[in-house]
Amino acid sequence: MAPVRETVFSDGQREVIFDQLKALTGVIRAAVGQDCEVVIHDFRDLENSIIWIEGNLTNRKIGGSLTDLGLAKIRAGEFEDLLNYSTYSDDGRTLRSSSVFLRDPGGNVFGALCINVDITPLLAFDHVLRSLCSRNDSEDVAETFSDDIYEILQNIVEEAAYEIGKPPSLMNRDEKVNLVAALDSKGAFQVVKKAVPFVASRLGVSRYTVYNYLNQARERHENGANSTEES
Repeated sequence: MAPVRETVFSDGQREVIFDQLKALTGVIRAAVGQDCEVVIHDFRDLENSIIWIEGNLTNRKIGGSLTDLGLAKIRAGEFEDLLNYSTYSDDGRTLRSSSVFLRDPGGNVFGALCINVDITPLLAFDHVLRSLCSRNDSEDVAETFSDDIYEILQNIVEEAAYEIGKPPSLMNRDEKVNLVAALDSKGAFQVVKKAVPFVASRLGVSRYTVYNYLNQARERHENGANSTEES
């Protein structure tokens, strides 16, 4: 289950807030320029979380899914705002991105406002405009932009398999459990109806087996956390 608590807002109150933010997206893009994209996510439906998008840098549309980074943050319960991190579009452009979580008066997260700015032209003049487009020296944050939840899931699977160092077809049972654990930590199972059959097909096992692996992975995680606390 996703660690996103139910908001105290009614649906009507939430829609009023979203409508106000939709108007704000045009103001942001007008201020920043045409090489800017502003996206609003509604966490009631993570698979179709995009309810508004102003501009087009990542070729997504209304009704598109949350990114792999967003899924992982929700799975981990990490809702600190992310400001000025670097991501990359499919066509190789460098984006400066910021993601701000939307909270109700009780602090419960119910959505996000994300801004992406194409800084590729500025980087060509980095030596002159260093103060304007200086890059964060910390490790870049990986994020996949796509409307297709299966593409998001495929990227998460490939990243987890790379970390294990072996393709799923060559993994033994323990390695598959480790893969499922890695997928869970990255938020893949936030969309269980889609993720379980998808992962089952990639591992060559049944859906029941994937659920079994997932339970084992979470038990290991909980036992490990308990052992750390006791020590």
